[in-house]
Amino acid sequence: MDMHQRAASLTCAMCGRPFDPVAHAACESCPLHDGCSLVCCPVCGFRTVDPGRSRILRLGIRLAGRLRRSARERPGSQRATAGTLADVPRGARARVARLDGLPAERQEYLRAYGVAPGRWLRVVQRTPVTVVRVEHTDLAFEPQIARGVEVEAVEAG
Repeated sequence: MDMHQRAASLTCAMCGRPFDPVAHAACESCPLHDGCSLVCCPVCGFRTVDPGRSRILRLGIRLAGRLRRSARERPGSQRATAGTLADVPRGARARVARLDGLPAERQEYLRAYGVAPGRWLRVVQRTPVTVVRVEHTDLAFEPQIARGVEVEAVEAG
């Protein structure tokens, strides 16, 4: 499958409508049109890069895939989770590993507050709810949400 077939239905980042990037190349009258990789959304006019025509974007995608594969193949690169946020003792710090145990809407909500993979949280309180400090903000998690936040490292407080 070539890149044009994969990008046959590009979704506009501005309005969210799908369109065919081959049929909507930007700037048809531009003298640089043949070497350009921009496409225009037919609904809102937003210009974006067509992944099927951009060599730099394809190179970046391939490079990112290689980096992910090499990280997985490196010995010891797979970090085991230390449990969930519900398991972290009061006063300890924990680094977030994954939010996969939560619905997508909840993950997005938590990321907006800084609860994201790689971030450190301090557990301030365990009962009746888990309260964590993210930088200068305290957040309270119900037990099922605290169990959905997987942590990979725990430091005593």
